Amino acid sequence: MNPRLIFRDISRSRFIAEYWHKRPLVLRQAIPPAAVALAPDELAGLACEPDIESRLVIHHGGTDWSLRHGPFEEQDFTRLPARDWTLLVQDVDKHLAEVAALLDAFDFVPDWRLDDIMISYAVDGGGVGPHTDNYDVFLIQALGRRRWRLSDGVFGEEDLLPNCPLRILKDFPVDQDLVLEPGDVLYLPPRVGHWGTAVGECMTWSVGMRGPSDLELLAAWIEHLAHRERPHLGDSIAPDSGDPARLTTDDIAHARELLQGCLPGDNPDFRRWLGAHLTEPKPGFEIEPIDPPCSPEMLRAWRREGQSLHRHPWARFALVQPDMESLALCCQGEALTVDPALEPAVTLICRLRHFTLDQLPAPPDTTRLDSLLAELLTRRWLVTDD
Repeated sequence: MNPRLIFRDISRSRFIAEYWHKRPLVLRQAIPPAAVALAPDELAGLACEPDIESRLVIHHGGTDWSLRHGPFEEQDFTRLPARDWTLLVQDVDKHLAEVAALLDAFDFVPDWRLDDIMISYAVDGGGVGPHTDNYDVFLIQALGRRRWRLSDGVFGEEDLLPNCPLRILKDFPVDQDLVLEPGDVLYLPPRVGHWGTAVGECMTWSVGMRGPSDLELLAAWIEHLAHRERPHLGDSIAPDSGDPARLTTDDIAHARELLQGCLPGDNPDFRRWLGAHLTEPKPGFEIEPIDPPCSPEMLRAWRREGQSLHRHPWARFALVQPDMESLALCCQGEALTVDPALEPAVTLICRLRHFTLDQLPAPPDTTRLDSLLAELLTRRWLVTDD
């Protein structure tokens, strides 16, 4: 897919400056419907697989909603009502290469931020109710029409329906009301209230972004530190103190100093950790290495044959420079040290989801590049046509 097609009527620089993280935007006819042409039966088949996350949402009227989690059986779909239900399947890009190809249209987003492509199928009236999300999302209309109502309201936990299996807003003031046709894209920044309802049969592809909150990031960093030897809180004993239970000013200052020491500085350890952490896979999407390992000799033979390499659909890359003399390629929660002389080639590997070996800039010593590629293939962060 042409990676710039989605921004045919607006420049990327203008989108990032005026809309990204700020306000919604409708992009009309931004994606060819043929690029998002998954059949409803194929989506239902994925929802029957035990290792694929899926949900079925039914609106029974008023505040009555039900939620079921997959895997489902074929007969489950024959027992559904005529309207007001939605099937949602997560991480479809990690299972179907033709779906993953859509991510090329979002190559302006850091790779580690791309979470997944969720696909929903709904009958007339189907949806998941008015709600907000804590992440950026692009909603692509693939089949049929969907009505979207947007709200400028600021919502909190107290605004949710009580005793509901879904995080649905009980009151939803509407500020925008629009309908998406096949090929249209709706961008929503975090925490914008939105309510999608199918107008007849419809399918929507949702490209979601991820990014940890400040507390999530801090908790993960503290967990990282917990595996290392750390200083402990002592005490300041005064020989003539008659009040042993009292926390002294020195005790409190020492505790604050210890906590301050847990905050990350701009050092190689934190940079490597951050790159690894941001590429940590979801549970169930850990990539197992191959055995026996790939050899540099195999790489040289594939180069002669014009072999193509592809990023594993579960892999997310981050490239970080821990210090002035080193480079780390991060993926699957690991940070792999890379020869800085290979930076041009590694940068291209991180940017392209598929490439031929002769596309990579050749360093003075190609054996180093072949060794790195063999390592990436052994880890299965990259895979071949086979």
